[in-house]
Amino acid sequence: MEIEDRIRTQIEAILINDARNFKEIKMMASDDEPLDAEVLAEERNLYNRIINSYRNAVSEVNKLLEENIASLSSFYRIVDSIKEKRDFQEICSRVVDCILQDFNADYCSLLFPENDDILCMEGICEERRFIRIHTGDNLLGSKEFEQELTQMALENADCLYIEDVYKESKFNTVDFPAVVRSVLCLPITLRNQPAGFLILSHSLPKFFHDNHIRVIRILGSFIAHLRLLHYSGSVPDFSKTGKYSEDDGSDAPDTNAVALMDFDLLDQAGRRVPLNRESVCEIRSRIRSVLEGRESILFHRDRELIVFLPGISSDRLPERVRCIREAFCAWQVSREDRKNIRMNLGFSVCEEDEDLSRMLEIASVVMHPESEEESGFHSDDE
Repeated sequence: MEIEDRIRTQIEAILINDARNFKEIKMMASDDEPLDAEVLAEERNLYNRIINSYRNAVSEVNKLLEENIASLSSFYRIVDSIKEKRDFQEICSRVVDCILQDFNADYCSLLFPENDDILCMEGICEERRFIRIHTGDNLLGSKEFEQELTQMALENADCLYIEDVYKESKFNTVDFPAVVRSVLCLPITLRNQPAGFLILSHSLPKFFHDNHIRVIRILGSFIAHLRLLHYSGSVPDFSKTGKYSEDDGSDAPDTNAVALMDFDLLDQAGRRVPLNRESVCEIRSRIRSVLEGRESILFHRDRELIVFLPGISSDRLPERVRCIREAFCAWQVSREDRKNIRMNLGFSVCEEDEDLSRMLEIASVVMHPESEEESGFHSDDE
């Protein structure tokens, strides 16, 4: 670096000048005695220490600069990916997906109150990214985890950072999956009231640093503003102006996206139970009407539905998922007795060199985190 060379040259000039002065003094004191070859050893050691200290300082500054640039770049990519979107769930799913990519988080979720339920967008990155949208009252299949974490965040009144969940006594009864070790939880506030939570986790302890927290705080304020616009219905629709246009999203022939859905409703005892197959068949017909090209919808696990989306890239996937959700909502509004039926939906993309069967296995595990089946997502007790 230019600045390093300049500083090193100045230090060397000072030391050389001092060495010459020292040599002249020695020669004046005794012309017959040769100059000791080791008289400059202390000066050389000083020079080396100064240079090493300087290099360490510059290295730290450069590392911090790179982290700041990476954080700003990540925030830019998040904002750029949602700037022309109007559907709040699609915006949130894109935020979750970007955080998994750019922050190297293993897990990310956004929680918001939605009528009498909690709207939750969860993303897990283990081998590949998988996003799940549901209205359950749990994170990663654990109601205790959600309750304890959100309560701690509210008590903290700021971004909560847990360096290691296994050292936090409040989580002693929680069976954590492998993607949860260090956790960030940011309350999203509107008018000084909690309106939701942004949660990140990683499989390593002490993974997150100050830059993560700073960017997450900025992102939380941005999401809060979008939530406020969503409530008021003030989000502008640029799609009708002709000034802004969606990416043409030309099909990527070597990618295949998958969306997995299950459905439940409240029974007379107030419990959530699986929807009957007849109703699932009706939903399947409604969703089939919005499919395009080679897209298809099939039954999975008797009362679940799986949609195959050939050639759909990760950029286009949230848009297609929105169409699926809108088709389900259209089926809901056609009859009053369907209002208490809800859909849980997960989606992911399988690239050309990936195993589709493994992706479906991961999808099933993420969609049913409460399952006791051995799946590789849960870690042994520590």
